Amino acid sequence: MLRLEVYCDETEEEQVSAVLGKWNVQFYVEEVRGNDNRVLKFVAFVPDFIINDLADELMKVIDLRKGHSAITWSQVSGKSVKYANSLKSLRKFKRRWSLAAIENLIEDANNQATVDPIQLTLGAVASIIALFGLINDSIVMIISAMLLSPILGPLYGFSLNVVMGRGRDALDAVYSILKLLVVIFLSAAIVTLLLKLAGTMPPQPTYEIAIRGNSGLVYILLAVILGYAGIVAIVSKIPEILAGVSIAAALVPPTTVIGISLVMGWWDVFSGSLILTLENILGLLTGSLLGLYILNVSPRSYYERRAARLYTKRTMLVLALMITLIVLLELMVPG
Repeated sequence: MLRLEVYCDETEEEQVSAVLGKWNVQFYVEEVRGNDNRVLKFVAFVPDFIINDLADELMKVIDLRKGHSAITWSQVSGKSVKYANSLKSLRKFKRRWSLAAIENLIEDANNQATVDPIQLTLGAVASIIALFGLINDSIVMIISAMLLSPILGPLYGFSLNVVMGRGRDALDAVYSILKLLVVIFLSAAIVTLLLKLAGTMPPQPTYEIAIRGNSGLVYILLAVILGYAGIVAIVSKIPEILAGVSIAAALVPPTTVIGISLVMGWWDVFSGSLILTLENILGLLTGSLLGLYILNVSPRSYYERRAARLYTKRTMLVLALMITLIVLLELMVPG
């Protein structure tokens, strides 16, 4: 429980009372003196899980530029009977993240947003395993490749840093995603070239390769749903391997097929897998952003939250425009 103290002008008494009343918080008010000013002091006891939103709303009705105006709170032990009686009604506002929870999310995201040489090596190995699964129509080998791919971390880092308004870190995460995909593509292309020179590549695309060369609007929708589900899963502390496999399924095989088809000269498959990969990337990024936006993950302060929401909306607009271009391309190119 927190002790909240609000200092404001008499002219702001009605607005402050309305905000505290809206949150069903019991409060007391008295007149005090601040330097040469008459100031009202509100005292209330509030639960931890509403303090961020309550303070945000109070900041909108109090002119904090005045030296005597202030909003402070501190931890107290015990609990108020009146507070306990109103706790049930306050629970409806609990879908906010505490500062500690958000800091843990940011730390996890930043730890996973960048890729090191070991993770790039895992990406290359995943690509090679996927390649052999694709050319041999072995779904088991393809699934094994997905288990190794570290693609979920950068995706998680991108979406969380966007909703927190940390543009530079979000761009670093996108760069990490691109590095992983380039490594997957190059590994597949190099190994395919070696197998082609050795005469062991199939003369025509196998079934598993051919289906990764088919793009379509439905894949964008599926990628959005998958990105949303993956982020919700990892934020909900579901083991990363369960969420990561589904994310890797949308990116590793089609990216590997890009490398295979380019070296083999299967141009229809190449163009289809390239578009499919772009659709999956955009869909996953969009879905992951939607997931955190719906979960209401945001900065703590009002001004940081406002800036982060603007940044999130702009990012969503850019992704929407890119998806629109892909959709138009799909509609213009005959199936």
